[in-house]
Amino acid sequence: MSEPNLRAGRTTSFRRGFTLIELLVVIAIIAVLVALLLPAVQQAREAARKTQCKNHLKQQGLALHNYHDAFTAFPPGVVSRLADPNWTLPAGNCTAAPDDLGPGWSFFTRMLPFLEQGTFANTIDMNLPLTAPVNAKARNTNVTVFRCPTDPGPTAISIYDCGNPPSVTATPTVMTDASSTSFVGVLGGAKTGGDPLYGCYEHQPFNGMFHRNVAVRMRDITDGTSSTIGIAERHSGFVRSAWSGIVAGQEVLFNFDMRPMQYNPSLAPCQNWRPTITAVVAHSRQSAFNDPTGSPGGFVTPHIGSGNFLLMDGSVRALNANIDKQVMWALCTRNNGEVIGDF
Repeated sequence: MSEPNLRAGRTTSFRRGFTLIELLVVIAIIAVLVALLLPAVQQAREAARKTQCKNHLKQQGLALHNYHDAFTAFPPGVVSRLADPNWTLPAGNCTAAPDDLGPGWSFFTRMLPFLEQGTFANTIDMNLPLTAPVNAKARNTNVTVFRCPTDPGPTAISIYDCGNPPSVTATPTVMTDASSTSFVGVLGGAKTGGDPLYGCYEHQPFNGMFHRNVAVRMRDITDGTSSTIGIAERHSGFVRSAWSGIVAGQEVLFNFDMRPMQYNPSLAPCQNWRPTITAVVAHSRQSAFNDPTGSPGGFVTPHIGSGNFLLMDGSVRALNANIDKQVMWALCTRNNGEVIGDF
């Protein structure tokens, strides 16, 4: 009798997978972790961008001081002849502007050789306006040091005209194209009492660092270089400005393709135009900066809660957006004699 054919004993195991509920729990946990980490990553990236923005301003500050060493004065805010050299600001009209004849090159342009951009600067014919065909390539060249990495606006922009004379109801017409900047020179600030037009765009004498056809010297900064702002932020998502300078007859507008949320989108693009000179210089007159009811002629930073500003001693300060407006006015003037404490 044969023995039964017995197989060796063997244990059978079954691999158990995730249930649907377990999978959903894992996904939910990952989502929570991402939600917690993402703001930290974004904050770290913005901190890096803000530091780079400060570095760009520091480079500009060094360039300005080297320019002063070479020419015994800082560059004019813009070089542009007037049709009427004897023009003065009419009473009661802060936005009045004279007729510019050009050529319109800005102080940024004159800084180029001191930013290791001498070869590029030599391609520009500053005796001709920005719109001259020979200057087209230079006008449209993006210069990294004149842009803040946080700036949400475009590098390539259009320059607009709101009519002659300009009208708030006009439809903007494109005059030319250019490369944008995130910064603007400081033409001055207001003060309480006295001339109601003090600190206006074309008010003379101006009390800031940069204006038309005037080169400020170090000795003219009687308020002290550590208490005087030279360059401020005004990003291209807010206002379209060209680093190269101004075009005769242009108006400065809010960026109506990226209209800031605090502004009424139903307003016509020319509703709040500002004079030509504000393409390269601006002021602090009715508020400090980042004013939700401000104008294209003021300072606006893309950074949350603070903004970067170049002081004329070459240092860069991040000022709190809640800074007292009178302190800001004092910082924007070079010769008003204000006593400024800690800021």
